[in-house]
Amino acid sequence: MISGRLRVALFVALCCAVLTPAAAIGFDAVHHQSLTLAPAGAVAPLPAAPRPAERPGQPPERAQPVVPQPAAADSDRLPTGIAAALDAQTAALLRGDLDGFLAPVAPDNTALRTALTRRFTALRALHVAVWRAAVGDLTGNADGVWSLPVRVTYCFVVPDCVPLSVSIPTAWTVSAGTTRLITFGDSSAADLGPRPWEASDLRAAVGRRVLVASPARYAARLPALLAAAERAAAVTDRFAKWGKPPGRYVVYLAGPGEWGKWYGVPQQSWVAAFAMPLTDVATEVVLNVDHVDARDVTDVLRHEFTHVVTLAGVDRTYPHSWWLVEGIAEYVRVTGGPRPFDGLGDVRKLVHNGLWAGDVALDGPPPAATASDVNGRYGVAYLAVKRLADRYGEAKMLAFFAAVVRGGEPLDTAARSVFGVPWGTVSADCAVAISATVAGK
Repeated sequence: MISGRLRVALFVALCCAVLTPAAAIGFDAVHHQSLTLAPAGAVAPLPAAPRPAERPGQPPERAQPVVPQPAAADSDRLPTGIAAALDAQTAALLRGDLDGFLAPVAPDNTALRTALTRRFTALRALHVAVWRAAVGDLTGNADGVWSLPVRVTYCFVVPDCVPLSVSIPTAWTVSAGTTRLITFGDSSAADLGPRPWEASDLRAAVGRRVLVASPARYAARLPALLAAAERAAAVTDRFAKWGKPPGRYVVYLAGPGEWGKWYGVPQQSWVAAFAMPLTDVATEVVLNVDHVDARDVTDVLRHEFTHVVTLAGVDRTYPHSWWLVEGIAEYVRVTGGPRPFDGLGDVRKLVHNGLWAGDVALDGPPPAATASDVNGRYGVAYLAVKRLADRYGEAKMLAFFAAVVRGGEPLDTAARSVFGVPWGTVSADCAVAISATVAGK
C-alpha cells in the first residue's frame, strides 16, 4: 500500500490538461512539490498544539470535564451488535437486497436512508463483488451515541482483485436491545474520498478489460465510452511489462457537479482528466465530461492507461523524470492510434520562442505556461522517447524507462547500462533528431 501523502504526490503528476489540438491531450505533470495542483486538504496536518505550561501567578487550567462512558455491560455488548448489523448489511449488499442493506437505519431517518440507497445503487451498478466491513475503536459520549470507524474492503466485478479499502466514520445508538445506525459517512477524512460511489448516483458498464461509470444523467454515453476504453486497453495491455495489467481498468466520467469533488481533489478548469493512484497497483481514471468528447476519448485513455500500467508497483515519486513519464504515454498514444503525431506545430513554436534549449530531459510545464507551451513540452518528450525507440529499439527504450522512472537510477547510469553510451551522447542524438523534425528534414 502507498501512503496517502505519496498518493497525492503521484496524483499531482498525473493530471491531464486540455490541450490544442483536441487530439493532443497529455498529462500536465508538474513537480509534486508545487502548490498549483495540490489537492485541498492534502497538506499534512499540523501536530496538535501542546498544552501550555502553567505560569507562576496564574491559576492552573481548568480540567476538561470527563465524558461519561456507558456501562461496561453495554460496552461489551454493543460492538457485537454493530458487527452483526454490519455483517447483515454486507450480505444484503452482495445479494442485492436494498431493504436488508437499510435494515440498521430507523424508518424515520429519511436522510440517511436516502444517502445509503444512493450508495447501494452505485455499488450494485459497479458490480461489487467483495465487501467486508471491520470495526475500529469504539468511543461513546454522554448522549448514548457510539462512534467508530469502519474499514471497508471492496472489489468490483471480480472477487479475486487486489482489494481496495476506505475508512468510513459511523455512529450508532442502542435502545431496548436494538442497535441503530445513525451516521454512515464517507472516506473524505482518511482515504482521499469521497470515492465516486460514495458521493454520486452512478450507472456503469462492464467490458472484458474495462469498467466505466458515470452519474445517471450521462448513462447514455457509457456504451460509447466503454467501446473506446476497450480499444485503448487493447493497446496499453501490451506495455504492462512489469506485472499483470489490471483486472479491469476503472474509468469514471465526471460532470460539473462531480468534477473536483470526487477524491476530495479540487481541479483546475483546464484539466481534462486525471489518474488517481489508490494503491501501488490500483489507479482509477476520471474524465471531465466538459473537455473530453467522443473524438478524443480513445486517445486520452491510451495515454491514461499507459500511466496505469507503466507506473504500477511504483511507490516512489519521479519529479525529475517528467519527460519520460509523459513521453512514454504520448509514445503509446500515437503509435497505438490511427493518426500521426499531431503536436509538431507547438514544438516548433516552443523552439522558435526560445523556450527549448536542446535539453530533452525536461521537467513539467511551469504554472504560467500557455497551452501551446505545454503542448510543445509534451511534443519534445514524445519525440525524445520515439527517438530512443527508433535508435535503440523499443525494448531498450522500455528498459531505460524502467531504470530511470521505476528504479530511480541517474540518467547517465541508466544510459551506460542500457544503451552502452553516456547520457550526454544519447541526449545530444535526441536533440539533433528533434531539431531535424522541427526543421522538416
